[in-house]
Amino acid sequence: MRISRCALFVSVSVLLAGQPKAALKPALHTSASAPKLQFLCEVQAPYGEWNPLAKFIAGLNSDVYSLDAEQKVAWMRHSQAANSGWKSAQARYLGPIGAWRDATLGKIGHSDVVFYPFSGPDAANVFAFFPEARRYVLAGLEPVGCVPAGVADYNAGYFSALRRSLDAILTVNFFRTNDMQVDFSSANLRGVLPVLLFMVARSGYSVVDVSRVAITPQGSVERLDDQAPHETTGIAIRFKDERQSMREMDYFSLNLQNYPLHHKPGTMKYLASLPDPDTLIKSASYLLHTPYFSFVRQTILSKSRVIVEDDSGIPFRFFDTSAWDVRLYGTYTEPIDLFSKWRQGDLELAFASRQDIQPLGFAIGYRHAKGSNLLVATHRELARRRSD
Repeated sequence: MRISRCALFVSVSVLLAGQPKAALKPALHTSASAPKLQFLCEVQAPYGEWNPLAKFIAGLNSDVYSLDAEQKVAWMRHSQAANSGWKSAQARYLGPIGAWRDATLGKIGHSDVVFYPFSGPDAANVFAFFPEARRYVLAGLEPVGCVPAGVADYNAGYFSALRRSLDAILTVNFFRTNDMQVDFSSANLRGVLPVLLFMVARSGYSVVDVSRVAITPQGSVERLDDQAPHETTGIAIRFKDERQSMREMDYFSLNLQNYPLHHKPGTMKYLASLPDPDTLIKSASYLLHTPYFSFVRQTILSKSRVIVEDDSGIPFRFFDTSAWDVRLYGTYTEPIDLFSKWRQGDLELAFASRQDIQPLGFAIGYRHAKGSNLLVATHRELARRRSD
């Protein structure tokens, strides 16, 4: 099974900002109303309207665009496949995660910020685990990318590449890094932005706007200006929930390994400034078990109010029981062959000896449901401070 591209490189989610667009006009847009461009790819929706594009990419609605016959057939096939794949993911993973979350995490409240390192463009799972957050900060090796600027470029090849990039997350509930390296650098699909839009729309949100952003040498996040100094680039997606409350998802393309991070002091400062986030770690290639990722590991431990992770996250031995309340769920099974060296004897013993372990009821990480596990660590001081 191909899971990880390289145990020494990781990407981090990018921040988006911008102003709301004008209300959608009732008139149809037509592909003939814009010049026939040869896949001009940029961070700009056709006609400047992001929510119709997100629903179009997600296979939910194509009414706003006037498509030619071939495009209509291609989009209908895409919509049918997307409906089927999303329905399956909801039944097998996202729905059960939501039920488990309500019974488990609902008792300890939530932070306004969620950090999801090593995520790739997996917005679906972070929404499922932490639906009440106001801001999501994701991390992945993959580039932000762009979307076709012209309606005519949303053709059969584009939709096929988009579905191929979504196949793993909708079937086994994680992205394979090796596959992403290929999928998100193809001629038709460039970067993770289309997948992020797909997941935001499919999760029931309305996209307001999308902006290119960057982390500066001073540690702030600003709209990207190619002429101004910056360390790490990303994308910020602003969206609304059904109550019309504004949310934001930031995706940064970033290598979280110690050595490159130490050459980005502003980025290190930004990560260390996240305000007591809840952190999700899953299918993380056991990178946090190595000494090469000690900075991000220590940052997570020092800043997080709650950590939800499978055994590919921070090793069990790093959770000081005088500071953390640690609960275990599911079943510990030794890692798959690709990661066999990262077996945790102490975690295995804890699963075998503790009497308070509850079942999961869904698969998470690299194992099937019977071998899946989650660790939920609550920082006593930070959780108390939050509830005061």
